[in-house]
Amino acid sequence: MPHADSLALPEGLSKAEFYSHVCATLEALLTPGSPDDPAANWITCFSNAASLLYGSFENREEDFGRQDGRRVNWAGFYVTPSLLSASSHSTSAEPTQLLLGPFHGRPACLSVSLQSTPARPVGVCAAAFLSGETVVVPNVDERPGHIACDGVTKSEIVVPVMVRVKRADGKEEDVKIGVLDVDCEAVDAFSVEEDRKGLEEFVEVLKKVVRWEL
Repeated sequence: MPHADSLALPEGLSKAEFYSHVCATLEALLTPGSPDDPAANWITCFSNAASLLYGSFENREEDFGRQDGRRVNWAGFYVTPSLLSASSHSTSAEPTQLLLGPFHGRPACLSVSLQSTPARPVGVCAAAFLSGETVVVPNVDERPGHIACDGVTKSEIVVPVMVRVKRADGKEEDVKIGVLDVDCEAVDAFSVEEDRKGLEEFVEVLKKVVRWEL
């Protein structure tokens, strides 16, 4: 099957069924042919994941689609600087910013600060990363600290990405490596239940198929 055909959606899917379909498609699209397949690296997988998610939202006419004022206008990732470096991932050094990773949509902010100031709290991506919990913003214009990369964005959902790594002493720990960020032109586009659950499962599938070398 041509890879572009992965964006085709069956008719009549509920929101929960839509996310189940997208997650199953992601796993089929990204599962490597062998455990040491070089295509299982995070950049390759995150790139196709962002494209699949963005395109699936476009084809989901019931909720999003391609119409101005209701479409998802950005889907992608912000990641820790150490994930982009050639050196090993350090669990001791706390990052001060996230950097733009693979995405689909209009040009975006190159980095997101993880540090707040008295005059400006952290943005949505930073809040999700620091808390380790998904953040749903019904109206970004009412969110203190929101970073407006695109003025047409009205609502946003951000899911933290954490992977389990083995330390030098043999113990395992969860390490935050970034966030999945999805923006929409409609107010209150994402539900705390269905969209949060669906996108968190999307991230879980992505974490499973990537060969992590941290």
